[in-house]
Amino acid sequence: MKKILLCFISLLSLFLVYSQETETDIFPSQVFESSQEFTVNNYTVEITIHEEGYFDVVENYDVNFEVDKQGIFRRIQTKYDLITEDGITEVRKIKIRNIKVPNYKFDAPFNFVQKLSDDLEIRIGDKDVTLIGPQHYEIRYRVHNAFLFEDAQIRFYWNIKPEGWDANFRQINFKIHTPPSIPLSSENCFVYSGERGNEDPSTEFKTYFEPGVFSGSSKAGFISYPGQSVTVLINLPLLSIAEEKPLWPFWDQYGWVFLIGLLVVGFYGLWLKFGKDDEVVSATSYYPPKDMDPAMAGFLIDDKSDVSDLISLIPYWGAHGYIRMEEIPKKGLFGKSDTKLIRLKPLAVGRPAYEQKMFIGLFGKAFSIAEDEYIKEARAANAMEDGQASKTTAIPPAEVTMGSLKNVFYTTMTAAQESLKEKAQPYYVAESKKVQIIIYIGLVVLGIGLAAIGLFRWGPLAMVAIVISCIVLIFINKYMIKKNAVGNQVFSELKGFRRFVKVAEGPKLKMLIRDDPGYFEKTMSYALAFGLFKKWTRKFDALHIPPPSWYRSSGMKHGSMHGFSKSFSSAMSNAQSNMVSSPKSSSSSGGGSSGGGFGGGGGGSW
Repeated sequence: MKKILLCFISLLSLFLVYSQETETDIFPSQVFESSQEFTVNNYTVEITIHEEGYFDVVENYDVNFEVDKQGIFRRIQTKYDLITEDGITEVRKIKIRNIKVPNYKFDAPFNFVQKLSDDLEIRIGDKDVTLIGPQHYEIRYRVHNAFLFEDAQIRFYWNIKPEGWDANFRQINFKIHTPPSIPLSSENCFVYSGERGNEDPSTEFKTYFEPGVFSGSSKAGFISYPGQSVTVLINLPLLSIAEEKPLWPFWDQYGWVFLIGLLVVGFYGLWLKFGKDDEVVSATSYYPPKDMDPAMAGFLIDDKSDVSDLISLIPYWGAHGYIRMEEIPKKGLFGKSDTKLIRLKPLAVGRPAYEQKMFIGLFGKAFSIAEDEYIKEARAANAMEDGQASKTTAIPPAEVTMGSLKNVFYTTMTAAQESLKEKAQPYYVAESKKVQIIIYIGLVVLGIGLAAIGLFRWGPLAMVAIVISCIVLIFINKYMIKKNAVGNQVFSELKGFRRFVKVAEGPKLKMLIRDDPGYFEKTMSYALAFGLFKKWTRKFDALHIPPPSWYRSSGMKHGSMHGFSKSFSSAMSNAQSNMVSSPKSSSSSGGGSSGGGFGGGGGGSW
């Protein structure tokens, strides 16, 4: 569990690093194209700078529509790449708040949408109302995080008329209010106009200075064309304006990482209490726990029902005389070899449900129930007319090839896995199961809630990271099970036995075989469930014991253990792939649709 959580934290760290280097614009701002079919005859902007670190803007437009229009739209860039005094590129994101357009309907994005886009658009007007001729518009908004804090000064640097307007501006007036204590003069107040990059102060504006006010008006004959801008720069003294900083700077951009951290820490705390097994000392053991089959042993050793656990029942049945296995050699150059299972007798009465499901799935119900029960059913079915039962009916032989199970046995395997998991519950603390279910529900609810918070507060990157984190924790939550006292006792024996399978040496195995000649057959299925089958069989190579008599293969040279190990491993691999394979779903068309790809959107005049 600790290793899984460490891997998860490492992946999250890589995700965070990647997020700093990559930015994806998921919802690009909608663009409305406009031809130059209106003129701004008079434009006045009034800005009030507040000592707290933000400023308010009021824009007034006197426009003339030459053709029918619904209104205007105002686009404000919110993302900027700034070059610091040290030559480092800094991404700056300003915030636009408190948007108002008196006397008109307007559409403006919510605050969280600004996080998803590089600009903000205010669309003014009514789609059901057309206008022509002179119109007046007023736009109000507040701007945050738009001052440049340098070592020697603070800069107010604002395009009062940006270059992206698709209209001629014939008259521009501005008035900038600053805190009264700030001196204003031509030495620290500048106006620039014309094409982008023009560094010479504008000669097309008359400027005026009053206590706390810097104002200006364009001269007669002035026109600002599309592609041209008007910019005001005021160099303010240090400490005259407060820098708007979050209480915790990391929180402003990456607070979602903190939320994920809390989620992981909380989950880990619950796992320590309800999921972490008590420390168990391995008890020296040369045999698996009494009356425990390898499927259950495989589940309890790692707390999950693997396919290999159920596959290990095949050699277990072979060792107990239920089945025989035969290799079917491949036919032709391109043929494939197969394996045949032959039922020798039905399962004993009282075998676990998962074992019965597997056996019935392979050979059918009539060949899998206890022999006396089958005979009883057969007699009843063949009863004579005089009411006397027929003579004892022998159970016919049954066999199945591994290849015939492909794409059909997977449902049986899934049902058997669930049955195995259910049968193992008496070895676990019942409260842990309840906690596991509650955590599943909690993670889904928290995932939805935190994902919404992440999207609104930090953007889509945070939302995706939170969703992925919750999905990973939901997957890990399946380990939120804890063994009880009985489970710990059995686990102690299993750990000791598995450790012996790993480290057993020849002399000890010789002693065991001398006392119990069938020792290898009794233990090989458990080694298979532990994933140690090849390692276990190699230990018997030099002991010259014969392979199991219930397995037959043409590839076993002189009945060697090495040949058996190689052939049987291949047979088990083939069995597993066939038993879990499922049919592939088919598609009814080419997989595409009209308009279903990238590059959507559109636009037009407003």
